[in-house]
Amino acid sequence: MLATLLTGIFIIFAIALLIGWYLFVKRMRNKNPDMSTEQLFLTAIALLALLLFSLWRVSGSVDSLASDVANDGTESQWKGWNLGSSLFGSDNKEEIHNFTLKVYKPLVHSLDSVDAEINDMKVLLADIDDLINEHPRHSSLLISVKKIWGDGVYELRKQQKEVKKRIRRAWIAYDTMNQKTIGTKFSRDAVKLDKRINQNLKTFRKLIIKVHEMVRNDLAKSQKQLGRKKRQTDRGSRNTPKFTPKVTGKLLAYAKTIDVNIHQGMEGLVDAIAITEQRQEKNQQHLEENKDLEGPLIKVIDYWKEAEIQARHYIDQLLFALESALLGRKLGLKKNDYAITSMNRSLKKQIPKILKKVESRRIAIDNSY
Repeated sequence: MLATLLTGIFIIFAIALLIGWYLFVKRMRNKNPDMSTEQLFLTAIALLALLLFSLWRVSGSVDSLASDVANDGTESQWKGWNLGSSLFGSDNKEEIHNFTLKVYKPLVHSLDSVDAEINDMKVLLADIDDLINEHPRHSSLLISVKKIWGDGVYELRKQQKEVKKRIRRAWIAYDTMNQKTIGTKFSRDAVKLDKRINQNLKTFRKLIIKVHEMVRNDLAKSQKQLGRKKRQTDRGSRNTPKFTPKVTGKLLAYAKTIDVNIHQGMEGLVDAIAITEQRQEKNQQHLEENKDLEGPLIKVIDYWKEAEIQARHYIDQLLFALESALLGRKLGLKKNDYAITSMNRSLKKQIPKILKKVESRRIAIDNSY
């Protein structure tokens, strides 16, 4: 628009200048009769050629200015312009959207995809701090996830902002210059921008895949621990954070969604622990009343204490495995992901075996007179 207006003014000025110069030459001829009509005509033609050449140069400058807006990575005359402030109104947003849609529709779809990825990830990142506090045993994994995804979102938003800035620059040119020229040039640029966006999305999605692999590895480690007996050398458990009642409740609720038998198996272990505690308490009462039987009674109390510790160890394994699976789901693994389904199979397989071990130990102590 602006370019057309400037060109029109220049043409009017050129015609006026040509007429004025012709009248000036004609007047000179009147003063100098020796100047022929041919000489006057040639002078006018030369002047016209000069004016047309000047017009062509100005037109080229206008096109160059428009190119600065449409071509990638060029600042030139646009450097220092405040492209924000007045461009964030709802009307302009809609105009910019329609302009982009008209020039290259796939670019709009790609931008929408990036916005969706960022919004989804913002929700996940907002939850991670709470997950770290609730599940301290997995804090190392969760902190790594937060950093990887946080850095990825930051870079994706940075690239998104730059692309939208390029679009706004093109729209300003389209709104104030030759729309046909700007539209043609930006259509080529839009294809490049779309490729850039999709490449950024591809890179970001690789980070999601990377995190999912980390979660699967964590699940595999938890799965390998299922059913293993507590060893005397397992001293690290003293400093291991305990499961809070709140978290235990969530994990048992999650177990029920997997298989009701898993939930019932967990309840069976809790009942088994209650029995070991009751037997310890009962024998302790007998010890207080029968000091002369201290040796055998302390031995029996120790048996029940060891049985309790082993049963708690099994419950701890199961809760840790359930916690790994629950976090895997929260961090994006699908319900039918092989790591999740494999863990579910292991839980269903191991719980009956664990219950059998605990029951066998109880029977052995009961028959140890």
